[in-house]
Amino acid sequence: MKIQSVEFRRCVICGAGPVENIDILKPLLRKNDFVIAADGGILLAKQLGLEIGQIVADFDSIPREQAHDTHAPVSLLPVKKDDTDTMVAARIGLEHGFKDFLFLGASGGRLDHTLANLAVMLFLAENNAKAALADEHNFVEMHLPGQVIVEPVRNCYLSLLPYGGSVSGLTVRNAEYELDNATLTPDYPLGISNEFSDRPVEISFKQGVLMVFFSKD
Repeated sequence: MKIQSVEFRRCVICGAGPVENIDILKPLLRKNDFVIAADGGILLAKQLGLEIGQIVADFDSIPREQAHDTHAPVSLLPVKKDDTDTMVAARIGLEHGFKDFLFLGASGGRLDHTLANLAVMLFLAENNAKAALADEHNFVEMHLPGQVIVEPVRNCYLSLLPYGGSVSGLTVRNAEYELDNATLTPDYPLGISNEFSDRPVEISFKQGVLMVFFSKD
């Protein structure tokens, strides 16, 4: 199946992570999102009122009958496999040509699943795609070296954390706490809980993988 005109569309991947207040997630959605439900993510997609474009599942966390009324094509996966359901969904999104991804229901439950989904985000970033994950308290982006401009977000903290190693050559401007050619290491959370000013925050770095968090209590 080939999805038409994906250049300016986004792929939303719904996972089975717990979501207590779906109304917080609804403003993140766009009318032309293409939705892939990963196994138990079928339920989240239904709760959000989304039209599912593709299902990937081994149905180990949800009865297969839940897929019947979606009328979406199903990629049936074996229970024993190397890729997680979310990784398969990401690969399918890339095969369809998507370069912008949002993960919902991909955090907040099992910590190992959350960390696995961060790995999927890095996989997407390394394949020239934008990758973000959102839940009721957090929105996180994964970035490779370069420049990031962050608009102020009310009532949110801005945190910068390295992924998979150190981030070096990091400069942060227009935030409460600025940095100049700094290094973030995995064993010291220097970049946690920064605050916005009234100007866009300018972030640049030369090496590593940077996670940019927008978090609220």
